[in-house]
Amino acid sequence: MSPLSSGMEGSAVKVAQYGTAALAEGLPALLKMLQAVAAIHPFLQLAVGTFMVAVELDMKRRENDKKINLLFGEMRDMMAVLAELQFIDGPSNVGTDGQTIQERLQNLVDMMAEDIRQCANACDAYAKRNIVSKVLLGLKWDDVLERFIKQLNRRRADIEFALAIHLGVNVDIAHKKLDTLDNKIDRVIALLHQSSSPEQRDLFTFIERRGGADAVIADDQLFASLYRERHGASTPTVKSPRRQSTFDFQAFRANMLDDPNIAIANNFETFERKFKIQQVDLAEEIRGFIHHHGDLVVKAVTAGPHDRIVHPDLRNIWQEMKWRGNVKARHFVLALRDYCVEKLDKRREHATFSECENSTEVTAQDEWTLEYINVTRLQAIIEAFDDDASGFITVGEANAFTASRPVNWSLLKWMAYWAVGWQMAMTHYVSRIDDLLAKMFAIKSDVLPANRRFVDYYLDSVWSWITELTTGFRRAEWSDTMRDRFQSYVLEEEVKMRRKLELVRHDIDAADTLLLVIGTGRVEKHLFVLLYLLLERDFDIIRLARSTILHKDELWDSANTLEWVYRAVNDRHRDLENLFKQQNRDPAEQFRVFAFELFNYWHDPTPLWSFDRLRESRYAEVAYNDSEEHLLVDPASILNHPLDIADDPLILFDYVETDDDKEADTSLHAILGHWCGFVGRQDVYPSEPMLSVDLHAATSKPGHFVASGSTFSGTRWSLVGETKLSSDRVRLYNFTITYAARLWPKSFEGTLSDDGRVFSGTWSSLSDNEGGTFLFKRLSCDIMRFWPLFSDHQNKSKALWTFAIHAVLDRVRRQLWSRSWIEDRQAARQQYLRIIRRGDASLLTDGSMTKSVERCFLAMTPVEARYYYTLYEYQQQLAPRHYGVTCSHCHSTISGSRYICLDCHVTRSTLDLCEKPECLAAVVGPERRVDLTSPHFPSHRLLKLSRVIHRHREFGGVYRSAHDALVRAEEALSDAHTVQSWETDVDLQRKNAEADGRVGPRLSCVGCQGQVSRPCWYCIECEDDVFVCSSCEAKNLIVKGAHKLAHGLVLCPQHREETHTESGRSGKLDSRMNSFEAKLDTVRQASMSRFDALDKRLDALSSQHSSMSSEAVLSTRMDALDGRMRNIENLLSVLLTKLGSDL
Repeated sequence: MSPLSSGMEGSAVKVAQYGTAALAEGLPALLKMLQAVAAIHPFLQLAVGTFMVAVELDMKRRENDKKINLLFGEMRDMMAVLAELQFIDGPSNVGTDGQTIQERLQNLVDMMAEDIRQCANACDAYAKRNIVSKVLLGLKWDDVLERFIKQLNRRRADIEFALAIHLGVNVDIAHKKLDTLDNKIDRVIALLHQSSSPEQRDLFTFIERRGGADAVIADDQLFASLYRERHGASTPTVKSPRRQSTFDFQAFRANMLDDPNIAIANNFETFERKFKIQQVDLAEEIRGFIHHHGDLVVKAVTAGPHDRIVHPDLRNIWQEMKWRGNVKARHFVLALRDYCVEKLDKRREHATFSECENSTEVTAQDEWTLEYINVTRLQAIIEAFDDDASGFITVGEANAFTASRPVNWSLLKWMAYWAVGWQMAMTHYVSRIDDLLAKMFAIKSDVLPANRRFVDYYLDSVWSWITELTTGFRRAEWSDTMRDRFQSYVLEEEVKMRRKLELVRHDIDAADTLLLVIGTGRVEKHLFVLLYLLLERDFDIIRLARSTILHKDELWDSANTLEWVYRAVNDRHRDLENLFKQQNRDPAEQFRVFAFELFNYWHDPTPLWSFDRLRESRYAEVAYNDSEEHLLVDPASILNHPLDIADDPLILFDYVETDDDKEADTSLHAILGHWCGFVGRQDVYPSEPMLSVDLHAATSKPGHFVASGSTFSGTRWSLVGETKLSSDRVRLYNFTITYAARLWPKSFEGTLSDDGRVFSGTWSSLSDNEGGTFLFKRLSCDIMRFWPLFSDHQNKSKALWTFAIHAVLDRVRRQLWSRSWIEDRQAARQQYLRIIRRGDASLLTDGSMTKSVERCFLAMTPVEARYYYTLYEYQQQLAPRHYGVTCSHCHSTISGSRYICLDCHVTRSTLDLCEKPECLAAVVGPERRVDLTSPHFPSHRLLKLSRVIHRHREFGGVYRSAHDALVRAEEALSDAHTVQSWETDVDLQRKNAEADGRVGPRLSCVGCQGQVSRPCWYCIECEDDVFVCSSCEAKNLIVKGAHKLAHGLVLCPQHREETHTESGRSGKLDSRMNSFEAKLDTVRQASMSRFDALDKRLDALSSQHSSMSSEAVLSTRMDALDGRMRNIENLLSVLLTKLGSDL
């Protein structure tokens, strides 16, 4: 046995105890030996290469999961057996039985490679599970992982036995070794079941106290609370108050409750992409090693740490300066510059460094680089060498820096790139990122209504944190000289990353996938290139969303991909912050210089997102021009999910008998055909809408029957069943329905009635507390709605007679489209929608609604249930959801209309309310919003938003528009109120109207055309004055002319009435005079404001228009002004006349 495999029996225990460190022990030596063995026996290269890639992928995961470590430990032990082939001289070596070693092992080695691939995929799928999933489905995952442990050990035993036969080892000895291996497997499996983290054990205890995994899964509310408590703690991202989670809980639940086998199968395609990328990276790494290590001369006896330096000049400097394992970064860079300067200096008598063997020539062509490799750019060069930002450069970091330089680039040019070129190149990408994000907002309003929620979610998820990076970065535009020198390398790196993203289909689903795309080292090196490439594709998807309904997961996956980038940036920031604190340096000061200030606003986003900044913020608007973009966006090339083209929910296909159905044996043929019926659960029957099933004979499985379809919610399902005889010779029919997502598989067992027209029995789920009864009949779905319940069988004749009457009467009413039939269908639809909104859990917890739920389900066909649910989903998609914005009263995420208080001043964000009447009527005090200086009252001025605005980018513009609109609304209302309050004399009013031909302004509602009075609403987006009365606003159906339903409205509240206690004529006169002066002052201020506004508009028109048409516009505006002035003069005349009569 090879010394590498000695002690393997105890390796599993070490891996379980010490984790990744124990797993990596001896691994480099094993990989080196396996490569040597593969060189002798080329037929091993597939298995060895697969193992190396799997190990690299696992190391990139950077997690210390004991179960995964155990599996890789078993994989390592299996591969260690191949080390014995180093003692066999070649693949043609003939054994004692005349068979060559390649002939004997080829098939086993190929299966070994496939085992490694499948096992690595299973580990990858398990690593992606949330801690909640790992605990709830713990036993299932243990069974799957146990199967792989047995498979790896079985393959190891096969290899060992084959080697023993080839080498002529006694068979008894070989069998004894295999028995020992079997005992070892039992101990490893026992360790597998015991290998849970402390967090998993705590969660398991928590779940057991609440009835176990099955009870938690069945209880939606308990599962949701568990998700909220555990989801954030189980992910590597650090919670930040500026980014609120917009994660879709239903999507999380569906993903986390996938059966392990399904999860592994679904993960395989993604894993294969990562596998291919890692293969390419390994090949490039080997080629780079050969290129950069070609001039390395390894001496027999090393003289010091400098001999580990690959680059000859760096090795010479290290040796001359007598540095040990590391050196201060500043000293290193300055010494390297001095060395290069001396290489260019022809006066060799002043040389400090001696010549080294195989030194590189510093030519005059590199002299320009010294202009940039200086003290002022020292920080950027140090960061390029010092990946961990420790302030010291190690031998490994020096070698990594020189090995990463492009082919045919000198060390000086490489340093100059990081000194000045990288900042210019990244500035180019930062500008393109800003343009892409601006274009996304420019076309956001053009996307299809069904896609709006997905686009809003995406932009809310990604814009703010990307803007923190791009805004903080200190920009430096390309110079022509620098572009000529560095652009080719920059474009080459972009092409490489684009290819990697295409291999993973732009879907980064884990930290190791991100590392495969951007490589190891500082995340900021390639951050902006990665963001640009991801956003470029996402922009094309949003362009496509203007004409095509996207799958609901398309932009969710895009946002999730960028979430992994966010996590990497956040991890890097956290590490840097901790490092700066350990070095007694102020992190805020360091981030103002580190990486050209890239992390400045990431560290402290307050200057960007404070309320005062947001309301004044103005972001660059980009006018989108479709002709400037790619003319054609091919959905097949950019989308990862099929287009959301659902089957028509109103179509139910007729049953068509196939050839296999006709040829089926008698027992199987009896169950084939169309069935429809109901499923009951516990005391609720039916517990879900009607199920329609068309059973056919299975083509690939003789004696089996199959079917497929979709649930009322659109989830696809498949059915596989068989027939068998029970112990008492009763014909039983068993089948299992497996769902595409979310739902547990259900197993059914039942019998046929004597006439073969009734199929009934019981069902159960993989969850222990799930089960019930079912009843199917060979009736049409319309007629099945009236089939009597089991309780009606006490008087069978009466029940069947009632069934016949109802079925016939319904058919007649439906054919006549009677009003009563339509009202019944409408009532059933409304009740069904209420059930959907309340959720499935209410069926078992709310006994008061059980009977109404049963009647509702009995009254609907599968087609109707699917159609109503489709309407519900579409309504949910159309309803605006204000991501990251919660109601200040009920604290729920706001869906529908959002109300922003314009009078309450808070230190962060805004005071928001949802459209619930109780929230709009509530007084919100500091007990609900601690940053409130005074309570919010229902009488405050409000801004109503019926569309989603980005809480950062679009808020400032909308907030300013709201305040401007309030000024205009108050002016208009003031003018109207002044006339109405003084024109009490009907004769005087008629007289002035007849004399002038004009009356004071009359404000009317754009909806009902009635006269507007406070409180009322005013549109902030229409150019003309558009008022909406409170009654029409409550109906939310006003769409007339230029005014649209999605326009924002501001509330003009009722003024408080002032009471006066003066008595007598003088008191009344003083009061009237004070009121008159106040009104005159109001009119004067309004007039001055309008004059100022007019002057600005006239100036703008004068600067923009010089043609005759602009003069005509100005003339029209002046005529309008004259008319308004005459109105004011008439108003003053009326006021003075009235005042004179009173005096």
